[in-house]
Amino acid sequence: MFDRAVVNTAIRYGVTGAIVSFIYILILALAGFENPYDNTSEYSSTLIFVSVFAFLAIKYFKKFHDAELGFGKAFKVGLMTVFFLAFTTTLLLCIYSVFAGQEMIQEYIILSQKRMELTRKELTQVMGEANYKNAYQNLNTLNPYILAQISFVNRMVAGFFVSIVLGVFFRK
Repeated sequence: MFDRAVVNTAIRYGVTGAIVSFIYILILALAGFENPYDNTSEYSSTLIFVSVFAFLAIKYFKKFHDAELGFGKAFKVGLMTVFFLAFTTTLLLCIYSVFAGQEMIQEYIILSQKRMELTRKELTQVMGEANYKNAYQNLNTLNPYILAQISFVNRMVAGFFVSIVLGVFFRK
């Protein structure tokens, strides 16, 4: 049931991946390339680092703990690694946002509202006028905790599918 080797491997690679991912996002933000809450930095860091560190964790686990690794165990290692990576990254982003990122959150809200205004016609066709107005108003309520939740969910969803693919790849 509880496999210490799985947890230790997941923590090692998940936390390391989270720190690397956070540093990547921070460098993009501080250099002025990308807002840390924007979709580009969120999705690029998610797809790159979730995939790489889940792969490294499963590879390490197969090499040093279970050479006859099956799909279930590989999936478990990958998903637990992704959980620790997602949790630690969102925790670091939330701490950063609370203490130093308020102006970046406001920039993100303004940018998101401008995007919604530019695509208003298409969005109202898909969402309806009432839902569009509600979504537009809800942008003003964004705070570090909501953005952290969104980031966590994005990483977990991407990590779930990456773990399935890697589980198939590493099975015996």
